[in-house]
Amino acid sequence: MLRNEIARVRQSNRENVIVHEQIYEHDPQSEDNHIRRDMVVENYPQSNKNDRINRSVMVQNCQEAEENAVLHEEVARYRDKHAELLERFAKINEEMKKKKIDSFEALVQQDKAMMKILIDLARSTEPIPMEGNNIGLFGSTSTGKSTMLNSLLGKKVAETGVGETTTKITPYQGMQYTLWDVPGRNDEINYLSMEYISFFKGLTRRLILIQATIKENSSMMKLLDEIGLRYDIVFNKFDKVDEEERTAIQQQIFSEIKNLGLKGVDNVFFISANHPQMFADWKLIVDYLKHSNN
Repeated sequence: MLRNEIARVRQSNRENVIVHEQIYEHDPQSEDNHIRRDMVVENYPQSNKNDRINRSVMVQNCQEAEENAVLHEEVARYRDKHAELLERFAKINEEMKKKKIDSFEALVQQDKAMMKILIDLARSTEPIPMEGNNIGLFGSTSTGKSTMLNSLLGKKVAETGVGETTTKITPYQGMQYTLWDVPGRNDEINYLSMEYISFFKGLTRRLILIQATIKENSSMMKLLDEIGLRYDIVFNKFDKVDEEERTAIQQQIFSEIKNLGLKGVDNVFFISANHPQMFADWKLIVDYLKHSNN
């Protein structure tokens, strides 16, 4: 799980290590590598424009490192407090691995009794305390999460156009909120753990990105429904839909929500993160996220 990462973060905090590069690399021996900690300390003169850019990037990295350090400490305290629940989750995850169940969707199809046990555990899991306004972005590869991160923050912080750009949950610090990029297939077995469910519960908002149909991530939506968590659906790349077909696509999405029986949908936004001003929903979603913690 996250034990090895947490131990290293605690040791780093105790020693007050100051570094100038990424010091927290992917550990191939760890089963849980999703939450990353980068610590970069600014130490450059203000001699020219490039130096000012470097300083800005390093300040951003320091803010993100602080967010990660706080999260790791909260996870560690949470594990200590809920040892019995952690053990029960571990047993369920071990059983799923033995049966080669790799996602919530597969669990629903193959073992409804085990699914009920997992849901009961998830419902009894408390949220991890997280300060401020924390927004989680969920979505499969190519839904445009990186572009949306950059547009919401008004600067390029995430690489775009190269498929899944990270395999770890990564924070990006903004003025009014912290955006958390949750990569991969969001209902996969790695996320069906006490730590991640408590993290999902601790988020202020959960945005699920799609680009064509609800079915792209309906399994994750159903998981959140079962846990009792609310979420918003963001249809990104709406500019790629022919103008004469947009109304029909909107109707299709709302029909899918109804037909699938999704219970936790708060809002549905139709946007283009690549061309933010193209659709009115962009301003709506920005205002919505800014005031989510009020």
